[in-house]
Amino acid sequence: MATAKKNNKALKIIGNILFWVVLALVVLYSGISLLSDQDSNKITIFGVETLAVQSNSMANTFRKGDLIFIDTDVNVDDLEEGDVITYRMQVQQDGVLVTIYNTHRIYDISNDRLWFYTRGDNTNQPDPGAVVANDIVGQWTGGKLIGIGGFVDFLKSSLGFFLFIVLPCFAFLVYEIVRFIKIISEYNVQKALGDRVKMQEEAVAMAKAQLEAEMKAKLEAEKKTE
Repeated sequence: MATAKKNNKALKIIGNILFWVVLALVVLYSGISLLSDQDSNKITIFGVETLAVQSNSMANTFRKGDLIFIDTDVNVDDLEEGDVITYRMQVQQDGVLVTIYNTHRIYDISNDRLWFYTRGDNTNQPDPGAVVANDIVGQWTGGKLIGIGGFVDFLKSSLGFFLFIVLPCFAFLVYEIVRFIKIISEYNVQKALGDRVKMQEEAVAMAKAQLEAEMKAKLEAEKKTE
């Protein structure tokens, strides 16, 4: 009996842990989905712009999979050669023109400060074309979280949604169904045991009543004989 209680307590603890894990994953995914720009690698968290790095063009400054922090309150007139800027650009993805955000270092600026020429730290080749001042959305603060950007991108993918949302929710649902079946089974066992005890008590009561009736009849018969 004590072992059964311990097992039930352990299962309850596991169930609670599973519930909070699933809830945390759902909240995490929902938060990222709400804060993310689904058509790009840009994420806004509490007013801070972050970017999930998509390539190693800026290695070793930061690498693919890192999450970098961008200061969007930037004045293009204050930018200098050597600063790392983030700018918007349009690319074709599956035949659709989408806006993405690229972060490279400035190596030259036009005299009228309308054009900024950039390249990645990991390449000697300049980026094709110049960046228009109006397309600059921010400047890299120097902050980064190694590897977190890749995780965020994975969460936004179909596979990430399946592994971190669908699968845990399904596992939790199966656990709750098994737990419900077990509770019903235990209830039926207890009910059957209760009915059995009740039947035994009724049988004993009937046997006792019959015995008392027989004893009474015997006493009355003995009195008549006397």
